[in-house]
Amino acid sequence: MQMWKTRHILLGMLTWVPILNAWRQRHASTGGSDSARYCYSVWFRHLITLNRYGFNVSGANIGELGPGDSLGIGLSALLSGASRYVGLDIVPYSAKADLSKMLNELLDMYTKEAQVPDDKEFPSVRPLIDSCEFPRHVVDGGNVIAKAEEIRAQLRSGLDRGFLLGYRVPWMSLPQIDESSLDLIFSQAVLEHVDSLEETYRAMFAWLKPGGYSSHVIDFRAHGRSPFWNGHRAYSDRQWKLVRGKREFLLNREPLSTHLTLAKKAGFELLLTQRDQAPHGLDASALALRFSKLSETDALTSGVLLVLQKPKSAQALSN
Repeated sequence: MQMWKTRHILLGMLTWVPILNAWRQRHASTGGSDSARYCYSVWFRHLITLNRYGFNVSGANIGELGPGDSLGIGLSALLSGASRYVGLDIVPYSAKADLSKMLNELLDMYTKEAQVPDDKEFPSVRPLIDSCEFPRHVVDGGNVIAKAEEIRAQLRSGLDRGFLLGYRVPWMSLPQIDESSLDLIFSQAVLEHVDSLEETYRAMFAWLKPGGYSSHVIDFRAHGRSPFWNGHRAYSDRQWKLVRGKREFLLNREPLSTHLTLAKKAGFELLLTQRDQAPHGLDASALALRFSKLSETDALTSGVLLVLQKPKSAQALSN
């Protein structure tokens, strides 16, 4: 067994110690989405890309899987002209966030028509875009100040006590969202953590209106569990279970082909596959048996943007 595995196995086993696991849960975070600039950058990268395929944010109902440490990307969507946003998560990370402060910072960027933070500031953030100029052409030109006041009013009364902003935690099943109610469901480095991938693709398809869009950045890297980008695939299933320990989620270790298969099975049409290819990593001989014979595309894909669409004539799937 590679020596670097030992540390991560031991750390996973420590989560079974009640006092240590309680400390972990109190201090857990996802990283990134507590920054207004990060949220602004992520949202506009998705919106600019989606606009090329016909998505219009004005009046849209939008859902996000795994908003993380804040609902900042959702606030960005509302300030862009969306009518409603709902975030779905497994752990209530955003419950601790200062959303009023986040809103103020985002509003300042919108009113100044600030550039989208670029690849120098956030080198690993996807999707890739051609220009970082403020994308005036994809934003509803209505009164951003008035929308911000509506959001503030709801924040004062509490999440899910108004139409604009919703937060469902924990999300565990399809009925959390009305069928055929969303124009867009998106995620940022989330689907690589989902255990029930098939159910999740089916749920997203059901939630979308016919013609609705689904946009997902998926990160296939090891997330710190190895010094090699693909080292998470070197653990046997038994070892990986020990690495995970009592964590609510970790990595499902599924390759790109699994996502493409499940999206197609759910009924989606594929509009865009924007791959990142890793330059090097562990050789196939060093991987666990079930990962040692991946296709070349799966073996080299370290990240991807998938843009999917529910056919305009499609019906929602029943549970």
